[in-house]
Amino acid sequence: MKKSLLFVLPSLRSGGAEKSLVMLLTLIDYSEYDVDLFLFRREGLFLPLVPECVNITDAGDDYLMFDGSASGAILNFLKRGKLLSAIDRVMYAKAQSLSEEDKVSASWKYLSKVLPKRGKEYDAVIGYLEGTATYYAMECVRAKKRIAFLHTDYDRIAFQKKTDEVYYKKADLLVGVSESCTEKALGYFPFLKGKTATLYNIISPAIIRKMSREECDFESGDSTVILTVGRMSPPKGIDTAVSACAILRRKGYNIRWYHIGVGELYEEIKNQIKDLSLQNDFILLKEQSNPYRFMAGCDIYVQPSRFEGKSIAIDEAKALCKPIVVTDFDTVFDQITDSLNGIITQKDPESVAQGVERLLNDESLRNTLSENLKNEKVGNEEDINRFYELLQEKK
Repeated sequence: MKKSLLFVLPSLRSGGAEKSLVMLLTLIDYSEYDVDLFLFRREGLFLPLVPECVNITDAGDDYLMFDGSASGAILNFLKRGKLLSAIDRVMYAKAQSLSEEDKVSASWKYLSKVLPKRGKEYDAVIGYLEGTATYYAMECVRAKKRIAFLHTDYDRIAFQKKTDEVYYKKADLLVGVSESCTEKALGYFPFLKGKTATLYNIISPAIIRKMSREECDFESGDSTVILTVGRMSPPKGIDTAVSACAILRRKGYNIRWYHIGVGELYEEIKNQIKDLSLQNDFILLKEQSNPYRFMAGCDIYVQPSRFEGKSIAIDEAKALCKPIVVTDFDTVFDQITDSLNGIITQKDPESVAQGVERLLNDESLRNTLSENLKNEKVGNEEDINRFYELLQEKK
């Protein structure tokens, strides 16, 4: 008898957790598991990459309406005689003006009402992202085992603690994607002792290298090509990368810095590029379903993050043996050893620029970093077996 699994995510938009889940789904043994994927929104860059044998469902039109324009949703619900839904949408809008701590619980109170409950019972439900995906998995699904994943440094989302505590108490297991993630969570939620595990994001160098063979033309002429991948959100430090690019251009370096990703800071970053007159030097590629062809084509990879749970992009760059510059966020030391397989800098633009400058001026160092990565084991496809073990462990 196959085991039944349900994974929960808001969407499959570009992001580390979303990419990680697609990789995991690619490796699951479907002769042993029936897998459903519930998305609040059936959308996202990685949607076409989900294996065909995965049954995808979504929250439906009422959720899309509810989570869209407030005035449009309220009018639509009133026209359809859904007075309670209209009132809930008014309250949901008011919740957005509360403090960060209160907004989390108040928003979920009203958002959860429009999300469909699952009638089927699963052997395991996996809330694959902190926040609403976990809340849904713990509250709205019948399952023999409930698993919550944590993909970030909990210090960054500590304002959610009051709400998270309610749902983590319902979880049979909390899985961090790095030792640091897991330890930080235990510091905030000591009641989870004995109910945590660490499972690194699964990286398959074979799949990455295969996808990296697609043609990529940066149109950069004789410029040195630098690449950064990450959402345009405060933790990713894309603004730091733009400022570092400006510093290097002022020093006369012939570089072209590309960025893959979108996010809430897109317009702000775009304006920053314009203000620094970097339109021809810092190029926004937005979302790309196959970032690996760009990684393969760059000369230097830079990750300027302020926070990371465990950076998937760094492991991907490592799999392609690229010279890497990273900032000293807490979990980076699980992946990079300074001057051995990458360069670690402080998080300010000047430091990042100096790290890149060091590689620009030292071809021998670039080659050494790449050669060291060729001899380093990067992939962890075998960790799919650890995932199976977590599913089978008794409560």
